[in-house]
Amino acid sequence: MKTNNKQNASPSTLRRMTIVYLLMMLVGIACLVKILYLSIVERAVASGTSDKCVDTTVPGWQDKESDDTYCYVRENSLRPVRGEIYDDHGRVLVANFTVFEVAFDGKGFAKEYADTLKKNPKAYDEIFKRLSDDFYSQFKDRFPKYNADYYYRFFTDNIKKKHYATLFFVKDWDEKSWVMGVDTAFIKNRPYLYKHVYDEKSGDSIRKRVLHTHFNFVPANVRINPYGEMAKRTLGIETPDRKYGLEHEMNAILAGIEGSKKYLELNHAKVPLRERLDPEDGYNIHTTIKLEIQHAVHNELSRKLTELNAEWGCAIVMETKTGEIKAISNLRRAASDGSYYTESMEYALNAKVEPGSTFKIASLLAFLEKTPFDTSAIYPMFNHTFEFPMKSGAVRRYHKSDSKVHGETLGTPDEIIQRSSNIGIASMIFHAYGINHFHDYYNQLKKMGMFDTIHTQIGDILPASIKDGTRDFNTYYATCFGAGFTIPILRTLTYYNAIANGGRMMKPLFVRYVTDTYDTVQRFEPQVLKEHIVSDSTIERAKKYLERVVWGPYGTARRFRDENCMFAGKTGTRDIWDEQAHAYRTDINAVSFCGYFPMDKPQYTMIIYIYGVPYHSDVAADAFAKIARSIMNSANYSATRSAADFPFTPLGRTAPIRTKYFNTLLNGLGYDTVTYETTVPYMRVDNTDTNRHVNAIALPLNTFQKMPDVRGMIASDAVTELIRAGYNPRIIGIGRVKTQVLDNSSGIVKLYLE
Repeated sequence: MKTNNKQNASPSTLRRMTIVYLLMMLVGIACLVKILYLSIVERAVASGTSDKCVDTTVPGWQDKESDDTYCYVRENSLRPVRGEIYDDHGRVLVANFTVFEVAFDGKGFAKEYADTLKKNPKAYDEIFKRLSDDFYSQFKDRFPKYNADYYYRFFTDNIKKKHYATLFFVKDWDEKSWVMGVDTAFIKNRPYLYKHVYDEKSGDSIRKRVLHTHFNFVPANVRINPYGEMAKRTLGIETPDRKYGLEHEMNAILAGIEGSKKYLELNHAKVPLRERLDPEDGYNIHTTIKLEIQHAVHNELSRKLTELNAEWGCAIVMETKTGEIKAISNLRRAASDGSYYTESMEYALNAKVEPGSTFKIASLLAFLEKTPFDTSAIYPMFNHTFEFPMKSGAVRRYHKSDSKVHGETLGTPDEIIQRSSNIGIASMIFHAYGINHFHDYYNQLKKMGMFDTIHTQIGDILPASIKDGTRDFNTYYATCFGAGFTIPILRTLTYYNAIANGGRMMKPLFVRYVTDTYDTVQRFEPQVLKEHIVSDSTIERAKKYLERVVWGPYGTARRFRDENCMFAGKTGTRDIWDEQAHAYRTDINAVSFCGYFPMDKPQYTMIIYIYGVPYHSDVAADAFAKIARSIMNSANYSATRSAADFPFTPLGRTAPIRTKYFNTLLNGLGYDTVTYETTVPYMRVDNTDTNRHVNAIALPLNTFQKMPDVRGMIASDAVTELIRAGYNPRIIGIGRVKTQVLDNSSGIVKLYLE
C-alpha cells in the first residue's frame, strides 16, 4: 500500500504567497531603478561635479549659490606635523606637545537631565559645588583670577542658558595656562560625576551614567621648550600675532605642507569624496647650539644680571673657525627687584646701543693698517687740546679730558689700549688719517665690512650707523672710541671673531642641517664673508694688543687673568643716551667685554653686554672669565693639551706608587724614568730636578704588628694591601693614611687619613 505524504496548499495560501512574491519583485525592481538612477542620472551629484552642486573650494562660489541649493562640496584642511628643533648633538630644543581646550556642554546637560531639572532646578548643585572646588584646587596656579564661585556660576549659568561654552582656551604663547592630559584625566576621574542606574525589577546596578561626557576636551598642538628660557628668544615662535626667531625665519621648512580632504554636504548629510591630498610633515632643523655651553652662558648671565639688578643683558658664544653660534642669551629684567630675568627681544640683532670701548679695536685695526711701525710713537692719553683747521683757515681748539689727572700725559699705543684711553685712540687715528679726513677713516672701516648687511638664519645684522662725510670734529672724535652711533652686538662679535680667526670673517651660523624622518635633506656650510678684513701682519699685531688688555700691567681686565683659562679681549663702558632729556645719563652705563679663548689657539669668541648698571666694564669681564672657564672645564679642554703645553713644575716627594704603574705614570707627566729591576711592590719619587730626571726609592712592604704597614699610602692602595693580607679595613677621613689601628678581636683595621 502506498501512502501519499504530499499536502495540497489551500487556495488562500497560494494567493498570499503570490502577492508577497510580486511585492518582492516590485521592491527589487524599484531598488534596481533607483540604483540605475543614482549611478547614471545622479552620478554627477554624488561625485560633487553636478551643476546643482556648489564647490566652495573655488573662488567666487557665492555667485553660484541660490535659495534652492542643497548640495555643497566642502574641504577640510589636514594639518601636517610641525618639525622639531634640535641642538648640535640631537637633543630637542623645541618640541610638539598636545594640550587641550576645555569646554562645557550646558545645552546637552540641560537636555539629558531636563526632567530632573524641571522638577528640581538645584538637583545637581552639590555636584557642581564639589566640581568647582576641585577645579579651583587644580587650576588656581594657572588661572589665579578664577575662584570656586566663578566656576560654579560658569557651570550653572550655561545650563540655564543652554549654552555650549569654552572654559579654558589654548594660548600658544602662555605655557602657564596650558591644560594637559593629566588635567583632563583629573576631571574625568571625579567620582561624583558617575551615577549608578538601578533596574526597577531586580534592583541591580545595570550601568553607570557619566556626567563628565558633557565636558569637551579639544586637542591642540603647541610648541614647548624643554629647557625653559635657554635661547628661547632665538629659537622663536610662530603664531598669528607673534613671529620671530628660527620658528619664524625657517617657518617654510618647519611648517610642512597642509593636506586637504573634500566631502559632499548633501541635504545636511556629509559624504566623503575620493579627492584627498595627504599633508607633508615639516622638516626638523638641527641648530649649532651646544646645550652645555648654552647652559653655562644662560646661568652665569642670569646670575650676573640679578647681582647687578641690570635692565638687560646679552651673551653670545661663536665657534671661531666656523662662525657657528654655540650659545646665545637675551635676558631682560622681569621683576622690579631684579630677582628674575626672562628671554626678551633679540638684543643680539636689534638692540640700538652704542658699543663703547670695544669699538676701539676696530679703530686700532684701521690705525695699524696705516702704521707699519707702531711701537715707538707716543700720543696724549688723559688730557689734550686738539686743533681742528676750519675751511676759513682759522683753527678751532677742542680740549678733551679722560680723567681727573691734570696735565698732558703721553703713552704708546700699547699703553693707550691697555688703559682704554679715548683721547689716546682718537690721537692715533688723527695721526694716521688726518684730523680733518674722516672720509679716509670711514673707508677703512668699510673695507673691514663694517657697513655690509649680514643676512643670517634669524634675521639681518644691520651695518653700524656711522654716517660718512661729516666735517664735525666731535663726531669724528667720538666715533674713534665707539660713541655717537649704534652697532648690533652680534656684528661686534663677528669682527672680533675675524681677528681670532686670523683675519677671516665668518658669517654667523645658527642652523647646521635639515632632516626628515629618515635622512638629511639640506646642509648649511660655514660661509666666509671676507677672507681678510685687514692684512695678516695687522691681525697678528692686533692680537698682541688684545692679550695685553688682560695680561699687561695696565690692562683694564688684568684682575681676571687666569693661567688655567687664558683669554684675550677688550673691555667697554659707555654712557646711556636719554631720549627724553637729550643727554647722556651719568648714573648708569652699558658695559661689555668681547674676546676669545684659549688665547694661544682660539676656539671660541664671546661677547658679554650688560645694559643699565652703575658699574664699569670689569663686571662684564668677570662674567666673561667665568663662562670661559666653565666652557673649558666642561669640554675637558685642559686634558687635551700635551704635557709640553703646561709649565714644568718639579715634583716633590710623593706617596708610594705601585711599581707596575710607576714608569707609565711618570712618563705621562713628562718625566724621564728608569726601568727598575726590583720585586718590591711600591716605589716613591724622592725628588725631581729641572731636567725632568726622577730620583726614585724602592719601598719594600713593611709589617706592622704582623700586618702590612700602609702608613703614607693613599687609601685605595692601603685597602688593597690589607685585604690581600686578610684584614678588614675601615677608612676614617680623607687623604693619605696617617695612623692604622688593629682590633684583634674583629680583625678590623681602622685607617685614619689626613
